[in-house]
Amino acid sequence: MCMSLTEKQRVREVADRKEDLKNYLYRRGLTEAPDGRDIEQLSLFSLEHVVITVRANTLKG
Repeated sequence: MCMSLTEKQRVREVADRKEDLKNYLYRRGLTEAPDGRDIEQLSLFSLEHVVITVRANTLKG
């Protein structure tokens, strides 16, 4: 299957975003999601959700 340039760019952007989110969580000492799943196995949606939760909890103090 041959991907178009836009599809390749989208795949690369998703991979880059996932890596950024994982790095953010690792810097905060997290290697697992609150439900016990490994950070490396999470989808982009799940990573976004975990990061939002972490940021909200950080703001609460």
